[in-house]
Amino acid sequence: MEKAADSIQALLKEKLACYQQLHLVLKAEKKAIGTIDLGMIWETTRAKKDLVRKIEKLRNNILVVCRNHFPGMDKKTETFSLGALVHALPLSNKSKNDIRQIKRTIDKEKDIVANFIKSNQIQVKKHLSVVDNIMALIGNNPAQARYTGNGMVTQGGKNHCLFVAQV
Repeated sequence: MEKAADSIQALLKEKLACYQQLHLVLKAEKKAIGTIDLGMIWETTRAKKDLVRKIEKLRNNILVVCRNHFPGMDKKTETFSLGALVHALPLSNKSKNDIRQIKRTIDKEKDIVANFIKSNQIQVKKHLSVVDNIMALIGNNPAQARYTGNGMVTQGGKNHCLFVAQV
């Protein structure tokens, strides 16, 4: 049983490291948004996707460890709750407490990441509102195409894409 606890702890520590890396990537993204560094924004987007995939894989690996060491622990990934899982596992109190401590640290890091995400979204919206206002000034002539505020212009009753991003 302690081998299972060690495996779960190792996976959780790796998951915590991923959230800490995600925190750093979001910090870099915030700076890139502020300086409008599109290359860095694309790079941070790629890094975020990679880290999210890694976190999901670690989550599934924790479930696999539980299923392998504790038959009958068939938790579905969609309803997986580490708190409930730790409570249900037949582990010593010390092992459970160690896992709970890592979980609390992960939860704190998740909160930091969530706050950075909200902050970055607000910053992007502010930048886009500046673009919207500029486009409204440029397109203030009724005979000209009108900017819709969504990356589109309306001309002759039809919407046309004004900005195109290719990945």
